[in-house]
Parts: sequence; structure tokens; C-alpha cells
Amino acid sequence: MKSAAKSVWSVAALGGLLWTAPAPSRGEDVQPLVRIGDVDGFGYGEARGFRAAKGGGYANRDRAGLLTDGDVLPDIDQDGWLRTGSKDNFDFRSAAEIAGNSIFTGAGVVNAVGTTGSQFTDVSLSTSYDASRAAGEVLVGGDAETGLIFGPGGPFPTPPSTTTPNQPGFVFRFEVDKTALAVRQEIYFNLLFGDYDVTPASIRIVKADGSAEILGLRQQNNTRNDGLIQAATAVLAFSDVFADGGDSWIGSLIVDFRAPNEPYTAFDFVELSTAALVRPVPEPSALAASAIGLLTIAAGAGLRRGWRARSVDA
Repeated sequence: MKSAAKSVWSVAALGGLLWTAPAPSRGEDVQPLVRIGDVDGFGYGEARGFRAAKGGGYANRDRAGLLTDGDVLPDIDQDGWLRTGSKDNFDFRSAAEIAGNSIFTGAGVVNAVGTTGSQFTDVSLSTSYDASRAAGEVLVGGDAETGLIFGPGGPFPTPPSTTTPNQPGFVFRFEVDKTALAVRQEIYFNLLFGDYDVTPASIRIVKADGSAEILGLRQQNNTRNDGLIQAATAVLAFSDVFADGGDSWIGSLIVDFRAPNEPYTAFDFVELSTAALVRPVPEPSALAASAIGLLTIAAGAGLRRGWRARSVDA
């Protein structure tokens, strides 16, 4: 966990109770059930030499490991801002990611046909992406120490990029052998994303039974952390994700990000796991609350913020 970042962003679920609490992040040795995209620092890797916007130092705040929670997305053109309309568009997707097929499955998962969404990872979801692509000004390789490589990049996931909303939708469809997963096991939806700083914004989760849950996103204050990267975890009941398929559990979850005015953001990966990327630790006053979901967000220096969520109609 990076220690330099400050808490500037929070997540809310409609109708819930707020708490803040310190909580350790998950160890990197834990495998998810299903991951969409890969853990590669948004394609930047260690982001060697890249700088943050607004004179914020290095994008990789402690210059160690992959670009991750508490770091910031690089200000590629160093104009002081991370934004659409500048030369801050990037595309580090593999062919499999562009095709929506970059999927990792963990132990016990016997089928993940129908899982998709990796086309939204490792690329700037920017309203100016198409213009940068036409001009060959999309960052596609290199680093700030050895030299940057620009080109057209791959196609925008939901063309045209100029039309908002242009936010991602992730679909999990998979089967797990019953011997590999306990029926009362909590399931965690984990994600790593950057630069959500425009309102309104929300996440709509459609569960295995077809019911939906809405999680609202509060605006990031980007005064000192433009492009802030954060990790988040939503806690789901087993029955939210799985139905009985005889010899296997049938997993299903649809996650849609709704940010009609958001002109620039990015995602590294999303996953369903039996381990939380951000471990929620509610305050005592929140423990008595009746609730279904929990979205907890990593906010630098060990601080996590989250709201209890309630079910809503689809």
C-alpha cells in the first residue's frame, strides 16, 4: 500500500451508514475466482520516470512495484493536468484484452465462457481518445526514462469515444466445482481504477437472481491527487453471485459503471474473489445496521471509507 496519498475520494451506497476504519490490503499471493484484465499497473508497469499532474512528483509515489492504489495515473504530456483533450491518452491493451477475452480463472473454476470486459482495461476511457488515435498520438509503449512510443492504439471499446457515457460494463459468467467453494463463503468484487472525479457517478450491480444494487460514487477532490488510483471492494453474499447448478455453482454478476459526464478515467482490472482487496472493518455503530452490500475504498495511508448498501429494483 502506498503511503504518500491522501484521502480525497469516497464511495457511497444509497441509503447506507458511513464508517471509516484502518484495514490491511490483501496479499498478492491470493488468486481470484475470476479476474477480468490483468494486474499490470494499467499497462504502465512500474511507470518509470512518469510524473504526476500539478507538480505532484512521480506518478509511482514510492517508485516501487507496479502502479497501484495510492499512486496516480501519469500526466503524459506534462501540461499540469490529467484530462481529455490533452495528450494523456494511452492504450497498453493486449490483443486478448481488446477482444474482451483477457480472463484469469482460479482453482475450481471449470468454465468462464461469457465473461467479458477486458477491452475496458489498460486504456484511457477518454472523450478525446478517437482524436488522439487518428493523429497517432496514443501512448502505446516505452517509458519516461528510455523514451515514449506513440501510435494509433487499438479501437475504443464503445465507439465513438466522444459520446458519453463511455464507461465500462463487466460481465462475469462462470462455473465453480462445488468441492472448491463453501456455500456460505462471502464473495468480494475487487477493482483498481483511476481518476473518477466528475459527478454524478454510480455502479449498478445485477446479481444472480436478476435483482440490482446501486452504489453511488462521491466526487474525488483532485487538488493534489489528479488521476488518483484507488482500490475498492464490494462484499457480496454467496447467493448474490451463485445459483445451484447440480455438480457446480453457476456464477453470474453484471457490473455497469454509470458516469454520464465523466470524460476521462481508467481501469486496471476487476475480479470476483474469496479474498478482499480492501478488507472492510466497520465501526461498532455500523455493525448493528441491516444491510446487504459493502463497498470499501482504499484511500491512502491505510484509511478506508465505505457505506452499507441496500437492494434496489432492477
